Amino acid sequence: MFGFGKKKKLAAEKAAAEKAAAEKAAAEKAAAEKAAAEKAAAEKAATRKATAEKKTAAPKAETAKKEPAKKAEPAKKAGTVKKAETAQEITEDAVKGKGQFAVKRTSDGRYMFNVHAGNTQIIASSQIYSSMAACRNGINSVGVNAPLAAIEDQTLSSVNEEKCPKFQIYFDKSGKYRFNLLAANGQNILACTQGYTQKSSCKNGIKSVITNAQATIVLPNNED
Repeated sequence: MFGFGKKKKLAAEKAAAEKAAAEKAAAEKAAAEKAAAEKAAAEKAATRKATAEKKTAAPKAETAKKEPAKKAEPAKKAGTVKKAETAQEITEDAVKGKGQFAVKRTSDGRYMFNVHAGNTQIIASSQIYSSMAACRNGINSVGVNAPLAAIEDQTLSSVNEEKCPKFQIYFDKSGKYRFNLLAANGQNILACTQGYTQKSSCKNGIKSVITNAQATIVLPNNED
């Protein structure tokens, strides 16, 4: 009697265990099928996206192929040339409201030029040249190099050295800010004519040189 009851209990436990195993297997199968379906859907979506991107990129590539490469524009030289009617016109009012390169003959017969802002103020001056041709080349060098020049601030505790062409900001002997312009070959072709108490004013002077880099060239009387 007791043996029969024990066998019945073991049979029930076995059946319950088999049912639980079957349910677990079914759940695992369903989870695997769901994961496979999600993977397939993701792969299908990725394929569609890649196809769409390929179709979008193809016309752009075709357009880029058809469009010819743009040639680099040559650097601009200084602007037009005019002769001053009087010596006073060179330094005071050669071109109202516009900047200018005003060429001067020195007392020993050589040449130099000043860069004037639109208000006729002299911003910077050149070195002394032995001939008018060399002076004109210096003006053209400013026209070419100034718009391309980086700014190297030598008043900072840590100076980031820039490649030429470049403007250099530095302290003069009185502790004021000044700047000069070095051409691509490293030659000093321009220097400011005054010291600035504020660095911002010095930088404005640099901006004015760049703004007037293609300004009118005003020559003294009887010069070509």
